[in-house]
Amino acid sequence: MSCRTNIYGWVALLMAFACVEPFDATSDILSDTSMVGALVVEANITDVETTQKVFLSRMQRVESDSTVNVEEERLFNVNTPIIIERGLGPQFESGANVEIRAGNGTVYVFEEADEGTYESLTPFAAMPNVSYQLFVSTSNGEAYESDAMLLPQTSTIENMYAERMVSDSGLDGVGIFVDSTFPTDGDKLLRYAYEETYKIIAPYWTPFDFEIIRDQTEVIYDDLGNIEEILYPDVRLVPRAREEQVCFRTDLSTGEVLLNGNRLGGNRAERTMVRFIGVDNPIISHRYSILVKQRGVSRQVFDFYEKLVAFSQSESLFSQVQPGSLEGNVYSTSGNVPVVGFFDVSTEVSQRLYFNFDDLFPDQPLPPYFGTVNCENPVAPILGNPERDGPPPPQGNCPRPLIEGIELGLVEYYQGNSNPPGICEGPYFVVPTICGDCNVVGSNVKPDFWID
Repeated sequence: MSCRTNIYGWVALLMAFACVEPFDATSDILSDTSMVGALVVEANITDVETTQKVFLSRMQRVESDSTVNVEEERLFNVNTPIIIERGLGPQFESGANVEIRAGNGTVYVFEEADEGTYESLTPFAAMPNVSYQLFVSTSNGEAYESDAMLLPQTSTIENMYAERMVSDSGLDGVGIFVDSTFPTDGDKLLRYAYEETYKIIAPYWTPFDFEIIRDQTEVIYDDLGNIEEILYPDVRLVPRAREEQVCFRTDLSTGEVLLNGNRLGGNRAERTMVRFIGVDNPIISHRYSILVKQRGVSRQVFDFYEKLVAFSQSESLFSQVQPGSLEGNVYSTSGNVPVVGFFDVSTEVSQRLYFNFDDLFPDQPLPPYFGTVNCENPVAPILGNPERDGPPPPQGNCPRPLIEGIELGLVEYYQGNSNPPGICEGPYFVVPTICGDCNVVGSNVKPDFWID
């Protein structure tokens, strides 16, 4: 999940809390004329020269979505070859004009690279002592602008490391920690983001794939109209045409990790945990890498995200923290039009870490493979060919035939069946596609930065 869902996810959860009565002050956020349809702005530029990005979306109505307030998770359905994601998704804002104007007169124009994602036409880095301001005009004529923001002071990552630990809730896993230093003067406020990349190895991969010879029975007649030959449905095994055993996947951070160094003595912070991963999480099954980005932010930015965290963690019906008090630094210049979000200018330093599962959990079984699929129970669906299938059942029908599963992309070859096959069995054992083809979960393209 990318950064584009960060603020939207927090605010959607925030709106879910606002549904609870008797807080009249929060009722407006759910009305058709208030926050529903509000523009959500997520923009952060840094002092790292790169293609800077701005994300725009719209708030959607929440109370009709039963998935809100349910922890988002990826589920892999045995009967469909796609990944199903739970959770309320944003409505991306397309067709907007986006630019950032610097105090020195430079104007950076952005173009829409993907739905709701706007990228600067040229790479640039925020400079010290130069103000930056965001301007957005949407396709429906609404105009927005942000406060002018300055680049805060930078910080340093001294060390980053992974340790096996037990979480506060008693879960065994691994924590990713950072030791940092701050400048001697100025605010010592940090906000963390990360990109995690992990190796995926399909547990039931084989070097063979199915190729369909015939997908249905064909009857051949001679010149006299007599049946000369019956050609039944059939498949054969061929070498796989692409890499399907080893893949990689990169996910972006979705939550907020904040550090107020002003509350610490001195100019050093130790053991800031930016990520915890449970031992049963499949992303650490083989080799895992995390790129931690440590961003120095202004007091205004820090306060905004601290409120988002406070809202999301509030479980009391009598919480004194109300959604109405959440105010960003982006405003409408087209009248009283609601907008949620923040334009952030921050310094950034980053560091990458690698570890293998065996480094921290030696001689321990690997985490369960992705999703709720049971890879350990291959099945042998019928081919629809009486010359190769086992006997039919005494009554009823066999499950979905093999060829149908192949055509739908639901199954992968695992191994041959006994000869002859059993009742209602075909000549091959198969597993769900996700168990034999890692591309269902990730990409077979190895990242340029990856080190084995």
